[in-house]
Amino acid sequence: MQQRTAVVVVFVAISLVTLMLLAGHGPLAGRPILKILGTHGLNTGDLVPLTAWAASAVCCVVLWRRAD
Repeated sequence: MQQRTAVVVVFVAISLVTLMLLAGHGPLAGRPILKILGTHGLNTGDLVPLTAWAASAVCCVVLWRRAD
């Protein structure tokens, strides 16, 4: 049970960090790929944190399944 709790904590942490990275509008945001609500949307700079989040989420699923 403790390992699954740790997996949930890690998943929440990586999700929050990814959301903070996506919410930024700095000079490295890149050009827009998908516009939502005018100036907001998905930029080329968002692909790196989204890819890292997806890889981390897959690892969390693997760890969750091995916790039995």
